[in-house]
Amino acid sequence: MKYFTLLLIVFLSLSAAQKPLDKVSLQLVWLDQFQFAGYYMAKEKGYYKDVGLDVEIKRFKYSMNTIEEVLSSRATYGVGRSSLIRERSRGKEIVLLSAIFQSSPFTLLALESSNIKGIKDFVGKKLMLIKNVVETASIHAMILSNGVSESDMTFKEHNFDLEEFIDGKIDLYAGYISNEPYILEKRGIAYKIFSPKKVGFDFYSDILFTSEKEAQRNPLRVDAFKEASLKGWRYAFEHIDEAVKIIYEKYNTQNKTLDALKFEAKELKKLAYANEQELGTITQKKIIRIFDVYKIMGLTKYELDVSTFIFDNHSIFLTAKEKEYLKNKKEIRVCVPPDYLPYSGVVDGKFIGIGSGILNIAKKSLGVSFKLVKTGTWQQSLEKSKKGECDLLPIVEPTPSRRKYLNFTTSYHHDPLVVVTNNSQNYILDIQTVLDKEFVVVEGNSYVENLLLKYPKIKLNLVSSRAEAYKGVESGEYYGFIDVMMVAAYYMQEYSKLDLKISGRFDDSVTSSFGVIKEDKILFSIFEKVALSLEARDIQKILKEWVSINYTTQKEYEGVKKLLIFIFIAGAIFLYRQYLLKKKNFELEELQNKLSELNASLETKVENTVQEIVKKDAYMLHQSRLAQMGEMLSMIAHQWKQPLGAISSTQIALKMTLELEKYDLDDKIQREEFIKFLDKKLDKIGAYTQNLSQIISDFSDYYKSDKKSKILNVDAAIVKACRLIEDNLVNCAIDVTLSLDAKSFVKLYENEFMQVVLNILNNAREQLEQNNIQDKKIKVKSYEENDFFTLEISDNAGGIDESIISKVFDPYFSTKMEKNGTGLGLYMSKKIIQEHLDGSIDVKNSENGAVFTIKIKIEEKENIDTV
Repeated sequence: MKYFTLLLIVFLSLSAAQKPLDKVSLQLVWLDQFQFAGYYMAKEKGYYKDVGLDVEIKRFKYSMNTIEEVLSSRATYGVGRSSLIRERSRGKEIVLLSAIFQSSPFTLLALESSNIKGIKDFVGKKLMLIKNVVETASIHAMILSNGVSESDMTFKEHNFDLEEFIDGKIDLYAGYISNEPYILEKRGIAYKIFSPKKVGFDFYSDILFTSEKEAQRNPLRVDAFKEASLKGWRYAFEHIDEAVKIIYEKYNTQNKTLDALKFEAKELKKLAYANEQELGTITQKKIIRIFDVYKIMGLTKYELDVSTFIFDNHSIFLTAKEKEYLKNKKEIRVCVPPDYLPYSGVVDGKFIGIGSGILNIAKKSLGVSFKLVKTGTWQQSLEKSKKGECDLLPIVEPTPSRRKYLNFTTSYHHDPLVVVTNNSQNYILDIQTVLDKEFVVVEGNSYVENLLLKYPKIKLNLVSSRAEAYKGVESGEYYGFIDVMMVAAYYMQEYSKLDLKISGRFDDSVTSSFGVIKEDKILFSIFEKVALSLEARDIQKILKEWVSINYTTQKEYEGVKKLLIFIFIAGAIFLYRQYLLKKKNFELEELQNKLSELNASLETKVENTVQEIVKKDAYMLHQSRLAQMGEMLSMIAHQWKQPLGAISSTQIALKMTLELEKYDLDDKIQREEFIKFLDKKLDKIGAYTQNLSQIISDFSDYYKSDKKSKILNVDAAIVKACRLIEDNLVNCAIDVTLSLDAKSFVKLYENEFMQVVLNILNNAREQLEQNNIQDKKIKVKSYEENDFFTLEISDNAGGIDESIISKVFDPYFSTKMEKNGTGLGLYMSKKIIQEHLDGSIDVKNSENGAVFTIKIKIEEKENIDTV
């Protein structure tokens, strides 16, 4: 069995490697410094990538409102202060994740020479403080609680000029204990600190937060981001010297010294673990205490519901309207399949089964009661839901006919379809080989319609019950019974005397969702949140209570061991290829960054010599090529999915054979069949491996620079370019028509010419998607005319604005700068065609869209013959 484990690890790793990272962003609340070290380290150390996240850390800009950045979805997460609590009471849909600093670093500073010994000495003094009273509530509370009237003081809006304080123009300066004291100590200036915490106003600071929308829709992503961030913070505090060095070199917009950053780190670490709290702790009790301070100071007139204010990945965040709905609803009427165990059953008027367990999870989260509507059959349950006599079907598969009267939530469980045969039948290694057999299914099951659509030649016989179906299979009347795996396993577990076995499985699965009657939009919204909150481990726990699937094992054969070792090695090769791909991608990104910096420098200079122009053109060509490589890499990942999926399917077939097969190797015929099966699977794995290798080879060949021109068939180069982007275009539902009639031979730098074709195709794709064209079309046409090869690439995206069409080949001109357009694609295309290939390229608008035309002189026949 150890080989199975190794094999599974390989393929799970490959699957994980293919999954794209979720792009999210974090908005900081102040300028770069150690105050945000945990997030920097989570990014630098790859903690975010480890949980599937590509995180952009967005720098602070003056006049920016961090809360609005998050609520408007310009940022996914944000760092805020305790004022978040007051904003939540005012209806802002904020959810708190972690409080990084258990005590606020916000303090008042006074010079030792000022003779200010206590807060009562503030009377008549001048204080520099930001005007936002909510942000500085702890300072105001500290002053007022000591009997000092703020009218007896002079306030000046904060300009962050510490020199005014040092020069005595300001008596009291509001600052961070981790910043200003360092400067004062370095300059040998004695000072005093007045901390709100010491007089009972202990506020949180630097609270990580997100929007309710993000918490509701992506609870697992929120939890992953929170945990990765805390992991980054722990690393930063445990490796201060390393973190300080990284911030100094990469995140130092304030130009702080290493010493200043180290001072800040040590002070903030004290605050992060203040009161002996675990890093990131945030409690309802302290939130309420802070909110009470706001109320006493008259900073809010609202109340605060803290029950869903602090994120819990097991919580379901309901709106006020949804809570009111559940309060008034009191109980939800439920219809279920009464005889579909282990998923659903009714015994003595009580709902039991896996669906009941799912409903109990929802009950705990929502605090609402469910009432079972009595029905005799599943069909009766569906009819009652049509009539509005039940509100919810807790375990149901979406089908087109049911969508007429039910809304379905996101699926929370998938169960594969299997074939049950009598024990005399061989195990099914490929389902396609038995589709000519007689199968039986229970009528009314949702998957029957899907099977008939996918396998039009399949022979399905309908019966009214599972007992009838199993009896027919056992007697030999039918070859096999098609059922959901868990249901089949449960039935055979309960009726162990049946001479039956699970012999094979389809690629198809039955999905489980909550079905809600069409009219009830609020209830649907609630159960969509329930569906998204269900975790696989909770569902698996319920499944295990009802079904245990035991497979008959056979002795391990030496040949099988060798096969599995081979597959493991093949899998390791795949992983190594993926590692090389990632490494290459990283190198390309680094190179692109360097080239971008160099290009920016070159743009500021006047290019007076031909050598400098050539050099710049080379950089621009490479930069344009790199911009395409980003898309190319995503195409590689996409094209790898199919062969990897096929390999995964082969692995499943192998596993089922090894764990379930009863080949008698002493029997010559069965032994030969077994060897043929192994050979067939080995051949498939070899073919899939070659496919993966070919994909990498195709893209690698494209990226190689052309050392010299060749006389080539142009249509072949066009087809090669189109093949590289084919999957991407198909994925965007774009119909590409090739009408290649030139058959011409032209002197080409092949990869440069392909780059031009890819530039035009990609631009067409982006315009078609941006303009939301329904019937997207691209036509690629070639022909010969007056000794010239002519290529036309046209689309139906609506054309190019006539006011800018004459500029599209200009350098750095782009209509998509907001989408990171470089403005180099068409410029470099023109240079390649005109200067490298001695041809011409132009663009015009047709009735439906843009038409790019390329003309290159055809090579004379005698030159072709000598190639």
